[in-house]
Formats: sequence, structure tokens, C-alpha cells
Amino acid sequence: MSPIQMACTAILAAAFFVVPEALYAQLPADSGQVWKTYDISPFVTQAGPGSQKHVVDWVLQETGSPQWHGDTVASLSADASTLRCFHTPEMQVRVEEVVQRFVGDSATPHRFSVRVLGVGSPTWRNDMRSMLRPISAATPGVQAWMLSREEAAVLVARLRSRSDCEELPTGAVLAANGIPAVLTGGRKRAYVQDVAPAGPGWQPVAGSCDEGMAIDVHPLISRDGTAVEAVVRCRIDQIERMAPVGTTPPTVDGQRVPIEVPQMSAVRIGERFRWPANSALLIGLGLVPWPVPGQNKAGSPALFSDAKRTDVVVLVEPRLTDTP
Repeated sequence: MSPIQMACTAILAAAFFVVPEALYAQLPADSGQVWKTYDISPFVTQAGPGSQKHVVDWVLQETGSPQWHGDTVASLSADASTLRCFHTPEMQVRVEEVVQRFVGDSATPHRFSVRVLGVGSPTWRNDMRSMLRPISAATPGVQAWMLSREEAAVLVARLRSRSDCEELPTGAVLAANGIPAVLTGGRKRAYVQDVAPAGPGWQPVAGSCDEGMAIDVHPLISRDGTAVEAVVRCRIDQIERMAPVGTTPPTVDGQRVPIEVPQMSAVRIGERFRWPANSALLIGLGLVPWPVPGQNKAGSPALFSDAKRTDVVVLVEPRLTDTP
């Protein structure tokens, strides 16, 4: 690149980063769109590199992705210090509200304890009914309740005292305001997927399936600190059984070799809840697979038919800034 070309490139780069408003002024603004920037550095500094994506994700969840990909020309991006937005004034108000919920709590962020337990029988609901106050859930089969912090402690103690209760090996996981907590348990299952020629004979072709559970809880305190919203996502994959198939390798006359075809069970749940910040949230996912290493009785291919179904519950408990 010649010196003149390098100089021109530098001038253009300066124009992009110093006066981005001039560039956005050239975009169509038929709906009255305006360009605004928001300082998110207090949150990113506290939460760590890359955490600006959580602000962008929550803006999209709060406003709806179609609002950014429809007829209205719009833009949303962020780096470690700034969220940039080109949209209507009404949308800018909503974006600012979300940003303030992240940065306003950054100095002393609220904490949230998240734990996942599996109970063999759903009858625990009758035993705990007096302390559970139901709230709505959109996914069929999913239930949710509010309870006080004291009641939450009693509930956990009672559940853990049951012989049919197990907890994810991670135990309770702490999340800070605006930062997701991810609780996982899983393993890789190997099996014989096929056979292939190998010299004068044949050899098995190995396959594998990921079996496990991942629960993602993304909490965010309201601007006035009185309520919590949380997006909860659950992904569960479990092998119920291996179906045997007898196949004849092309190099072996009449000899049948068994291969396996996995029968999978999959659960996908996505919910959003809002509840008072002085209460805990309990979510019942229903009777779903529990493919947790070392705890699922389906410990070998011969026992895949024993794959468990467990009443999985998720407890999200705010740990307010003035409490231990």
C-alpha cells in the first residue's frame, strides 16, 4: 500500500470512529430514528471481558428481535465501553431502561443463588403446598412458585432429606446481576455406529452421543430494585436405549454383526419470569430425563432401558446486597 493510500485509509478510519453520527445521518430515518450511545463500561468492567453481549441479548429479549429486522432501519451494537443504537425515540427509551438496569447495579451488584435438584416423585408438591405461591408459566408442563427466603431454606432441607432427591454436582451456583449462571452435568456415550471393510475383514465404526443437562439462568434486577426478571433455558438430552441392528459386513459371508442406533429423548425449555426481589423463585420442569454422571442408574448400554425420569426443580434465590 502506498503512503497516499495509507493516509486515505487513516482518514476514513478516523471518520468512522470519531463522528459515527455523520454516517448514520445518511441512513433512512422515515420513522424518526435517532442515533444514541450508552455508557456500559461500569457493567463490563465489573462483569469481565465480553460481557457486553449480555446487554445486547437483554435488549433484544426486552424489545423483540423483529423490531430490529423489520421495515424500520435500525442498528444495535456494543463494545467494552459503549452500546450504540439507531432506532426510534420510543425504542431508545426502552433501550436506556435496560442499560440502566445493568449499569445502575454495577458498583455493588445483587447476587443470585441458583441450584438444581431432581426428585424421584412429584408428590413433594403436596408436602410443600402451604409455602408455594404459584405464578404463571407459558411452557406446558412447567410450573413456577414464589416463596420467602426462609421458606426456600426449609424446602431445600426437606427435599435433600428425601432418599429420592439428587442435586447437580455443581451444587448452588452464584450469579451476579445481568450475568447468566450455567449449571451442567453430562457425559459422552460411545457406541458402534456401523462397520467398514478393513483388509481381509472388517472393523467397527465408532459413534458417540452427548448426553447431559444444561440449565442457564440469566437474572436482572429492576431499575428500582424491587423485582427480578430471569430468562431460564433448559436443554436435556438422554439416551433411552440402544436399538440393536444386525448387519452383514461386505467382507464376511453370512456373518451378521450387531450395530446400534440410539433412541434419544430431548427436552428444550425457555421461559421468562418476574417476581419480587425479596422472594425466591422455584421452577418445576416436570418429569424429565436426569442424565447426570454418577447418579443415573443407566450406567451401561445394557441398562439404557432404565433411564430415569425425575421431577427437576430450579431454585433462584436473590442474595440482596445488604444480606449475607
